[in-house]
Amino acid sequence: MSTSLLPAATSQTGAELVPVTATVHSPTFSTARDGKPRLWSWINHLEWVAVLLTALLSAALHIRFVTHVGGLWRDESNSVHLAALPSFAEVWHFLDYDSFPILFFAVLRGWLGVFGSDNDAALRTLGCLTGFAVLGILWFNARAFRIRWPVLSLALIGLNPMLIRYGDSTRAYGLGILLILLTFRSFWRLVDNPSGPGTKRVLAATALALLSVQCLYYNSVLLLAIVAGSVAVALRARAWRTVGIVLGIGLLAATSLLPYVPMMRRMSEWTFMVSYPADLPWLWKRICEVIGSPNPFSIWLWLGLFLIGLGVAVSVAISQLWRGFVRRRIIEENAKHASSSIVPLQPNQPHSLPDAVLFAVVALIVAVVGYAAFLRMLHYYTQPWYYITLAAFAAAALDVVFGAWPSGARHQAIPLLLRSGRLGTAMALLCFTALPDWKEMPVRHTNLDLLATQLRPLATTGNVILVPRWECAITLSRYYRGPAEIVTIPPIDDHRFHRYDLVLRRMMMADPLGPLLARLEEVLRSGHRVFLVGNLPFPDANEQFPSLPAAYRDAGGTWHVDDYHGLWRLQVGQFLRAHATRAENIKGSIRDKAHVQEFESLGLGVIEGWR
Repeated sequence: MSTSLLPAATSQTGAELVPVTATVHSPTFSTARDGKPRLWSWINHLEWVAVLLTALLSAALHIRFVTHVGGLWRDESNSVHLAALPSFAEVWHFLDYDSFPILFFAVLRGWLGVFGSDNDAALRTLGCLTGFAVLGILWFNARAFRIRWPVLSLALIGLNPMLIRYGDSTRAYGLGILLILLTFRSFWRLVDNPSGPGTKRVLAATALALLSVQCLYYNSVLLLAIVAGSVAVALRARAWRTVGIVLGIGLLAATSLLPYVPMMRRMSEWTFMVSYPADLPWLWKRICEVIGSPNPFSIWLWLGLFLIGLGVAVSVAISQLWRGFVRRRIIEENAKHASSSIVPLQPNQPHSLPDAVLFAVVALIVAVVGYAAFLRMLHYYTQPWYYITLAAFAAAALDVVFGAWPSGARHQAIPLLLRSGRLGTAMALLCFTALPDWKEMPVRHTNLDLLATQLRPLATTGNVILVPRWECAITLSRYYRGPAEIVTIPPIDDHRFHRYDLVLRRMMMADPLGPLLARLEEVLRSGHRVFLVGNLPFPDANEQFPSLPAAYRDAGGTWHVDDYHGLWRLQVGQFLRAHATRAENIKGSIRDKAHVQEFESLGLGVIEGWR
């Protein structure tokens, strides 16, 4: 029992102050010998089991993926072709034709310098090591936020096949995720020190922020979210110097992206070719492909975590603000009576919002809103890999929101609820996604490496390999090393990169297919063969097609284009049907013997003869 003085219930008028007593009740949980609630002990043990099982399964999934995924598909081949250019100046010059800043290509270039550009096993090993590093940093992040185990983040990231598939690919996503998670940790360490951040921590946060934005453009949005979370914590502590340091680092990182502005202006000449009206329902549909993988029920887990975590944090913050307001009113009332013997009661308070949770909540909200705004501004037909960085960042933030509440305080309902929810989510993911994950990992990115092997003894000098989808020639040119020429629809001269600029030039021509049709006629007349890699329609010779005008740009800068790709394929198919004497699929095609993603699963055929 403890006795204090508090304004009576009738003191709203300020008429009187009466002594009251407050009784402090002990927690009702049964306790173990060390005095801690027995339930907490069980949770700690179960968390350890969940983390151990998740880590082992995730490691096995990474290994299973890199040993079964096979060759590099066109996006990966594009990156390798770029990093393997003779000089670094050329890498910078051709940076327009990929999707990332320079850091990833510098790292990849160094790796290729050691192991060679044709070594797929080494490239897959690099991806696997990056994936393992992401899993490892989750443990360090948990300790930095005073969380025992990364129960939630490890399950959400380590058991998601999309994050493994595209994070371990020969692209910048895995390295970008690793760097932004390190940045998340480093900024927290800046604001976690009441006396202000030391020089080493400032330098580390600065370096990681710069590296993050130089690896992925998306990381600039996530860095903004981290800065917002850091500023919120620093403002709460009235650490004005820390606020200035955090904002300065963010401004420096943003400034480091200025050299890419001329490149982005050049890219804007042709990015309309990949634009799409990406409204919020579309973005939600696409991100659900990531968070709902491999089981759609995961979407509801993510939603539940987001709403519960933010709901609890906001409720506690509002409650804390209200208690502060009431306390100030009590002090003001006591001051009016000028009685120094009256001391307001400090009863058992519910949890205040921990700084770590405030940091994570603000960062999570800004990240989701900012990322959506960024993708809407891009107007791209987004694919699942556009969202994996946000998903990994959100998983790390949610782990803090659910796990960074102190468990030693008297009021344990909130930490107990959130820790139990965190553990339950991890166990549910283990139970319901393990088998689908295992089945998903062997799916290949492409079968063009296999088709190139099949083509090598068939396509001899004088033959041509026709690839109707011009972008697939990027992969084929990496793996086919024979004498036959690779031609595409439309005909372009550079098959190393995504040369949308060259395709645009063809759209602007009056006769874009003339050189290609002449080359096909020459090959067939000479008795050689055309190998078809992909699908091509073969309309009847009498079928009429519309005549599309050449693409042009009006005075306002708007491009006027039509469906040239569809028309071009019809025209080439009609030409071959009218003049070739035989066309057939090649028996025993590799396509039927491998499970391949839809993005690059192509068939193989042969066309020959002339009439």
